[in-house]
Amino acid sequence: MNAPAGQIILFLYCVLTALLTEDMEFFSLLSVIVVILSVILSSLSYFLSNRYFTLAASGIYVIISLVFPDFTIMFPLILYNAAAFPGWHMPAIFIVSVLSLILNIHKTGYLLCCIIFLGIVFACYIQYIQHKLSRVIFQFNKTRDDSTEHAILLESRNKSLLDKQDYEIYNATLKERNRIAREIHDNVGHLLSRSILLTGALKAVNKDENCKEPLNNLHEALDQAMTSIRESVHNLHDESVNLKESIENIVNNFNFCSIDFTYDMGTDIPREIKFSFISIVKEGLNNIYKHSNATNASILLREHPAMYQLVIKDNGTTAKNTDTRKYILETGNNPGIGINNINSRISLLNGSLQIHTNNGFCIFITIPKT
Repeated sequence: MNAPAGQIILFLYCVLTALLTEDMEFFSLLSVIVVILSVILSSLSYFLSNRYFTLAASGIYVIISLVFPDFTIMFPLILYNAAAFPGWHMPAIFIVSVLSLILNIHKTGYLLCCIIFLGIVFACYIQYIQHKLSRVIFQFNKTRDDSTEHAILLESRNKSLLDKQDYEIYNATLKERNRIAREIHDNVGHLLSRSILLTGALKAVNKDENCKEPLNNLHEALDQAMTSIRESVHNLHDESVNLKESIENIVNNFNFCSIDFTYDMGTDIPREIKFSFISIVKEGLNNIYKHSNATNASILLREHPAMYQLVIKDNGTTAKNTDTRKYILETGNNPGIGINNINSRISLLNGSLQIHTNNGFCIFITIPKT
């Protein structure tokens, strides 16, 4: 039962008590004032929900009833509001209200006093039930929120474990590709090289015209096999490059300033973008080392639904308010190193390059997905 329902029920209880009791003139001016005043105080107590206002108003109302017995008729409604705020004030108000009933029993009548007292007990009981219900609801909401939070935490941990598992599988796959590429290169490649050398030697010493064409065909087939093996090894090696680990190794070996590295990309990245990003990061860090007085730098690699993003930023002030492209090119030791080199790589991938020098030096690169 909510507060408005309790107030309405007790208000009707008080009104019916007054109407059915002959000891009280309900339609007198004072009775009407009492009813209106009690309704106003009850409404304000509900809308304000202020402890001090409700207790003060209830206390004043009960004290007034010591002088005007007609005020006692609305005691259940008034004490219902006061009982919403437990404390030492409530017993004091309850005692004063019972004292008022006793003192005015000769004016209001014994029956009416008993009915009002029962109404007060009923009002306090309703508030007691509401307090218990509120505690149960609070505990239920707390349990539900804790369960929801626990479920979200578990979901987050499961997602983290799955991502870690996927990354470990991806990393293991790359290592296995690299191992296979080494095995092919070291074993099959050497055997093919030896076979090519042997067939070349046989061709050189061969005097039989009947064996000349078969030896040429064999030598050509071995050359084609060697070319195919070499391409396969290169492809396997290129596919086995882990972009995150490669950038982390570059960052760990850079001691000029501290670097904050953020990686937010998937595993299915084209190898052209992998090698371009690795080269650009090397070039960017090399420019920081040669041309910047930075004390901190950051590298961000992020994958978006339609593009790949690379941001290299430092807090250096060397190139501030200058033509950065010209600055890096002219101060470099080798012509062609710097922004032009980075820009040429990005152009091949149909990407865009932006440079900002407002707060340090920033290279902002985006490459669209094909």
